[in-house]
Amino acid sequence: MTWFYKMKKAIFFTIDALLASGIIILSIILISDFYSSEQQKVNIDYASQDLVRVFSAMTVGHASNAYVANLILSGQIANSNNTVLEQIGEFWADDNIDLAKNFTKNLTEDIIPKNYGFSVLVNGEEIYKRDLPVSKALVSSRKIISGIAKAKPTQGFTARVLLSGIRSKKTSSYAYFGGYEGDGNLTKKLILPVDIISFNSSYLEVEAGGNFNLYINGISSGSYAKGSGGGGNMLADKWNISNAYLANFRAGENIININFTSGSSYIAGGFLRVTYTTSSYNDTQVSGSEKFYFPGIDGTINLYSSVYVGGPLTNMKVFLNYSSNYTAYLKLGNTTVYENNTNNTQAQITIPNSTLKSLIDYGLFNQKTVPLRMGITNATSLGGSADAMIVSDVSGSMEFCSQTTSYSWNGWSVDASKGCLYWFGSWLWGSYSQNPSGTADYSRVTWNDGTSNLCGCRYTPSCGSDATKLSLYKTAGKQFTDILLNISGNRLGLVDFSQTNTNPVYIDTCSSSSSTTTVFSDSIARTNNLISDKAQMNTLIDATKAWWGTCTCCGMNKAVDMINSQSNSQRKKYVVLMSDGAANVQCAQQGTGSSIEDAVKSAQDACNQGISVYAIAFGADADTATMQRMNCSGGKYYNAVDASNLQQAYKDIAGDINKLSFSGQTINATGALERSLVYPSSFIEFNYSVILSPFNKLPLGFETDRFGNNVSSGTLIVYANTSVSEAKVTSYSGTKWTDKLVVNGNNVYSLSDFGSDYQILGDPFAVNVPVSNLNTGSNAITISTGLNSTSSSGGSNDSRVIYTLLLNGFADYSTVVAKSDGCSWTVSFEDGSASTIKVPSSYNGADICSFSAQTYDSNDAMDNAVFQLFSNLDLDKDGKLEVNIDENSLNINTLTLSKIPSLWGPAIIEIRVWE
Repeated sequence: MTWFYKMKKAIFFTIDALLASGIIILSIILISDFYSSEQQKVNIDYASQDLVRVFSAMTVGHASNAYVANLILSGQIANSNNTVLEQIGEFWADDNIDLAKNFTKNLTEDIIPKNYGFSVLVNGEEIYKRDLPVSKALVSSRKIISGIAKAKPTQGFTARVLLSGIRSKKTSSYAYFGGYEGDGNLTKKLILPVDIISFNSSYLEVEAGGNFNLYINGISSGSYAKGSGGGGNMLADKWNISNAYLANFRAGENIININFTSGSSYIAGGFLRVTYTTSSYNDTQVSGSEKFYFPGIDGTINLYSSVYVGGPLTNMKVFLNYSSNYTAYLKLGNTTVYENNTNNTQAQITIPNSTLKSLIDYGLFNQKTVPLRMGITNATSLGGSADAMIVSDVSGSMEFCSQTTSYSWNGWSVDASKGCLYWFGSWLWGSYSQNPSGTADYSRVTWNDGTSNLCGCRYTPSCGSDATKLSLYKTAGKQFTDILLNISGNRLGLVDFSQTNTNPVYIDTCSSSSSTTTVFSDSIARTNNLISDKAQMNTLIDATKAWWGTCTCCGMNKAVDMINSQSNSQRKKYVVLMSDGAANVQCAQQGTGSSIEDAVKSAQDACNQGISVYAIAFGADADTATMQRMNCSGGKYYNAVDASNLQQAYKDIAGDINKLSFSGQTINATGALERSLVYPSSFIEFNYSVILSPFNKLPLGFETDRFGNNVSSGTLIVYANTSVSEAKVTSYSGTKWTDKLVVNGNNVYSLSDFGSDYQILGDPFAVNVPVSNLNTGSNAITISTGLNSTSSSGGSNDSRVIYTLLLNGFADYSTVVAKSDGCSWTVSFEDGSASTIKVPSSYNGADICSFSAQTYDSNDAMDNAVFQLFSNLDLDKDGKLEVNIDENSLNINTLTLSKIPSLWGPAIIEIRVWE
């Protein structure tokens, strides 16, 4: 056994054990024949397993065998580091069966005892066999060997090809308009790559309010008439801009001006697209950073738009450069991040990340379209379309002194001259004592109902230096009227609620003791229709009187009925409810069985009909908990504990309504409105964490066809072997708001997430699709609009998806083949040109390959990789590459690895031993 002298000690011990095992087995067979077949099988099993273990560990270089040494010397064994089993498998893979047989025989014949039969097989194919008959037992041990397969090379070449540049590609860049940008002349920024080779075309698609002239970088570029491009309600005018104006564009930053010549001065969604040829490999924005540019507005600031951040937001900064004589505000989502009046001086405002982070939940920005709203308020000549009802509690406690913190009932007294309650032949009246000062008599009052004089009970206060809550309401209510009706187009009505009179009411001079009429059978003391006459409304408020109980739900229901009968769907609707106490009368219309719950439900019923409800709890005795539950649909709650709080509440609500009073999103001005400006240097800058950084991807811009239906639903096809870096679904919402986007059945955007009253929110024109929601193949898209969260409706026929595909600019390692020489490729491109590309660039052979004909040497690693790369660049599989490349300007890098283990197999080597 001298040929094993180079083996490691562990292998010597294994072989000695194997030989000893064989001797022991032979001795046992000769000495005794009563051992069980089970014991024989176990020993044979050891022999089979030990042989597999030894040959799996021992390399052919360690085998001091003359035959093996000659195979190495002659080159028939190329790798002396192969294990014995690997070498048997390699001979088999190369179909050298005789060589495999002799190799196996030389290494095994003297190891296995002569009375044992055995055989070696690869994938079931017999390599060598000592052909003895099986008399007692047969066992088998197997070993998996990777990297070999029949008729496949065990060593070879693989290649990878990467694009490091391109010769040219044709793509587009966009300047998007928000859901509404106005009111006035507009300025937009369009950012183009710096290495543009040529401009191919330009296209403008907008829903504009009027006719306008277009200027590109200050150069006149045509006049455009509203409706001349097929536009209409929720439809865009579409114009191919004359090629004569292409020279007005330039690489880098472009300034686009839209100056209106007639009609309304706004754009309600759309985009400017410029198509060009560029040598830029990646002309998209740097990943991890976004910048939203505000449009320049010269006229009246009125912007409804949106922003999008492509990953978890880490840092944000707002820069506003504007001037206005009105209070301007900026809202992101449903949060106001800025509100101020600069008194017509140009202001440059920076809102740092620390401030913004304290105001907004940054988690809302992670791959989500966020509405943006910028506007002005307190503009005294601003046109409005608000219908508001001032709904007021005129219960008896409104005649209490405003500073009263407690009161006590003094009881009833008999007095025929001022008594208001007739009780068994006597006239009674009563009074309260109030703390800190004042009184309130519950005494006789005579009033005229239009047909006769009536007599009944009502409070008659005495407050000294204090004032009654009713008189404070009158002052605040008239201030509310002055602000609201100072806006042309707004209207105001009123409802005073109390309850049905529970005490006797008499005719004429209170001389009769019989009740002759029931007052306020519906608990409504007084109403007045919606009017725009400020003086008339102030006179009505001045004449307000206090009466008896508090039927809050009655007042709400009456106001809703009046608004619904006198207003229309184009006008915003509001109820401003004030109460100084607690609801104590139920309404069958709500039917909850509770006065409080009926009140709350009546407000909710109003909001469900598109009416915004503001609620004011007035005074120390007000039911603040209930009133706080009653504001809804964009309304607010105010706790007015004193006179100044009450005035401020009505002032704020009037300003809030004025800010929101638009026809859809359009400002209507009947008089001269002072000029306000937003400069196009204003921006919001976002930094975010990149979710996935793509490797060597080549971006190209595409658009789907218009959806062509008002559902509005369409399909986005994502080609195989590509990914999407950005996708925007466009939406012309008209007088509505873009409110929902559904992708493949998943709701990826809902405006109602930010509030139920859309009027105070921004309006996206282009809603981004988080790319994780898109699949390879067909993707179902549905986008809708609405006036509020409860009135979702269809979309525009002009909706479509504008998206960027990422093409794989590399072909990863090819399969292992016998060579990697390269080829001269003939390639055609989508731009109509063709080229011959040598890969590698130093190739000087005679092989000609054709991508369009798919002719190349599949046994050449480089050819396989190049064909895969070209296939990646041919999206529609028409045999033409989307981008233009050659071996010089493209700088195709090839990486070839030679003599590497193959990826074939695995193969199973089996050793059978029997006795």
